[in-house]
Amino acid sequence: MKCVKFPMLLTSVPIWAFAAAYTHAETTENNLADSGQTTIEEIAVVGSRRDGRSVLDAPVPVDVIGDSEMKSQGSSDMLDVLTNVVPSYNVSREPISDAGTLVRPANLRGMPADNTLVLVNGKRRHRGAVIGEFVAGVNKGAQGVDISPLPGIAMKQVEVLRDGAAAQYGSDAIAGVLNFVLADDPEARQIQVRSGQYFEGDGAISEISGLFGTHLGQDGFATLAFEIKDTEATSRGIQDPGAQALVDAGNTSVPDPVVIWGTPEITNDYKIFLNSAMEVGNGSEVYAFGNFATRDTDGSFFYRHPHGRTGVFKNPDDGNLLVADLTPDGSGDCPTISLTGVDNVLNDPVYQDQVANNPNCFAFNELYPGGFTPRFGGTVTDSSFAAGIRGEWSNGMTYDFSASAGRSELDYTIYNSVNASYGPNSPSSFDLGSQIQFERMANADFSYPVAISGLASDLNVAFGFQYHKEQFEIIAGQTESFAPGGFEDQGFSIGSNGFQGFSDDVAGTFNRDSYAGYLDLEADITDSFLVSGAMRFEEFDDFGSTFDGKLAARLDLTDWMSLRAAASTGFKAPTVGQSSLRRASTSFEDGQLIEALVVPPTNAVAQFKGGEQLQPEESTSLSIGTVISAGFVDLTIDYFKINVDDRIALTEAGITEDDRAELLAMGNAEAQTISQIQFFVNDFDTETQGVDIVASAPFESSAGFTDFTLAYNWTDTKVVNRGQTVSEARAEELEDFLPEHRATFTVNHSIGMWNAMVRTNYYGETLELLFNDPTLPVKTGSIVLVDAEVSAQLNDTFQVGIGAKNLFDTYPDKHEYGDQPGFLGAVYPLNSPAGLNGGFYYVSLDAQF
Repeated sequence: MKCVKFPMLLTSVPIWAFAAAYTHAETTENNLADSGQTTIEEIAVVGSRRDGRSVLDAPVPVDVIGDSEMKSQGSSDMLDVLTNVVPSYNVSREPISDAGTLVRPANLRGMPADNTLVLVNGKRRHRGAVIGEFVAGVNKGAQGVDISPLPGIAMKQVEVLRDGAAAQYGSDAIAGVLNFVLADDPEARQIQVRSGQYFEGDGAISEISGLFGTHLGQDGFATLAFEIKDTEATSRGIQDPGAQALVDAGNTSVPDPVVIWGTPEITNDYKIFLNSAMEVGNGSEVYAFGNFATRDTDGSFFYRHPHGRTGVFKNPDDGNLLVADLTPDGSGDCPTISLTGVDNVLNDPVYQDQVANNPNCFAFNELYPGGFTPRFGGTVTDSSFAAGIRGEWSNGMTYDFSASAGRSELDYTIYNSVNASYGPNSPSSFDLGSQIQFERMANADFSYPVAISGLASDLNVAFGFQYHKEQFEIIAGQTESFAPGGFEDQGFSIGSNGFQGFSDDVAGTFNRDSYAGYLDLEADITDSFLVSGAMRFEEFDDFGSTFDGKLAARLDLTDWMSLRAAASTGFKAPTVGQSSLRRASTSFEDGQLIEALVVPPTNAVAQFKGGEQLQPEESTSLSIGTVISAGFVDLTIDYFKINVDDRIALTEAGITEDDRAELLAMGNAEAQTISQIQFFVNDFDTETQGVDIVASAPFESSAGFTDFTLAYNWTDTKVVNRGQTVSEARAEELEDFLPEHRATFTVNHSIGMWNAMVRTNYYGETLELLFNDPTLPVKTGSIVLVDAEVSAQLNDTFQVGIGAKNLFDTYPDKHEYGDQPGFLGAVYPLNSPAGLNGGFYYVSLDAQF
């Protein structure tokens, strides 16, 4: 088979970024007779340190998603694109989960979001700033990469390496690797316009994107991609029965619905990506690429009932209406008003006479007579830049020297809320502060072929070094978002209600440095037997060192059938955010002021409760499969098994009075007010196994060209050691949160100017704990969704299309709690990978000049 390189792009990837596995995406340039169809064998950048080979020649499974396939997904969001075409890839929806709403977590092969390494042009991409403290399922506590800033139009292809690869790439590559390869065509002149909305009439999405290229020198290029997008909110809940009871009792200030369950509103969504390379003589090339993106998110929080929200409307001591005495000396003589059995306190004559019309007394029912629902969100800003020089010396050794930096910033805001301790002087909107993840890297990578007698190929020897600096920063919010306002001693809660701002005490900057070296060897022992191996040593200045290795092999049994296998060890280093996060919240409990803290595990108070320096999650991975290429069908079947020990979890512990006295005696002054602490610990082990099946069959007839593609995944996870922080309910959610069975079957047909696509998506059963409450398990049955699209190439310039995601407007089954008071009108599972929004239709226009 002829090997094909991407001009000037294959060498743009640093040597360390290539796995000891080959990759592919399906084709040699074969013109299919009379069909007008051309299949092109795409060589993926991620994979081998030698010249690329097709995926069907790979010792481990790799998916390659080309730009044409990305265009037919009905969405430009890379999370949705990958979910549609990679069955072992699932994305949580997270309609209300604090910061998880701003950065949606994604999962490959049943692993958490931060167990998949993400590359752009082969360079490690920085993490997002979100730590999923309140998200559901397997992502709880994870700090993964934010993929949303990557616009689809900027991509040449996306490569998904589905195999443990930490021995080649370093931390995080337990489940596999995603490599986003940027467009590199200097002749690109493209504009895409897309608009659509859900069948329910809401959730409209409008976007315009473009890609433009130019030549740099004789053989260089530069491309600039952009995307501008707005996403309206959706609402798929009902009115909370408890709120409806207020309306029935005459309260006219209650919103309908009080909580909006659905996709948050996303505005000012701008993305820019630059990619460039240029020859500079002597066989050398300089390259640079980078991005800038920003978006504003506005989503719903839980409803604050005007009779039930303790610390705002309800007295924590006796359960009566919480009324503030506004007089300086406490002489206001404010009334006691019982809320027991009250349908609408606004109708109570004592409330009207002695509170609402009394300048000495105040209740938040005066400001929010129908209660309130905080609106939470903020601005996500993402930027990165990488540059380097690569080439080949006269002795045949290739080199790549590079440096890169990436930054993710989340500026949190909340409005339609209160800091109740400020009483009537409370603001209604708050700047909550920021979290910032900032990473810098430097790499030196080399590769050299060594001729060895008896081998069918040269022995490719690759080695290199990496320096990685990680920084996590917390910036304090405005004072009113966390400080007491003076009425806290009367029972009013402290901090912006719903999400307390970061205080000056928890703000700070935390750093970690790591150094790595690797060695990779690869050769064809015979014409039909390939062997590769890699090892990597990495030193971290907080927890110590790691050493991992990998072996992979491929044996061609016949011209059309091969076996492939790989075994490796891997790790996921605890993130600087997990090791350093500090966050405070204050509330009343049993009539007492309660301060809870998320603290670093090395904090003295955490250590008193068993906390210690976080260690890496450690994994062993095994994969074995077969590849069949019988002419009429390409088929791959791969079994995988991933064992992960010492997985990181968020625990909590109470502080007793005896604990407090001992901590104070040890000099820990912060123990004076702390009543509960949370911190991350290495605490449980899992075993995940599964099977991936991918089949592709092209068919040509007088009616045109048809391609049939089937992709199926079975993944099963077991918690084999629960530790102390994982309850039985939590263990069950970890095992069943993601569908055990996932499949897609796609039929793509082309004839003349027309192209039609139909895709069937199957999601197996799932389980989630509603509101993260272990007493509220929600089991969701299997579901089938159908997508369809028809497009027409009008001429050499314009292509138009119309399509639908979830064509038959299918919803998951409603759960059993939705019509009960206190469940806030949430009637559908909140985190089903199949979603809860129903059908979505869209139209598109693509112009290439």
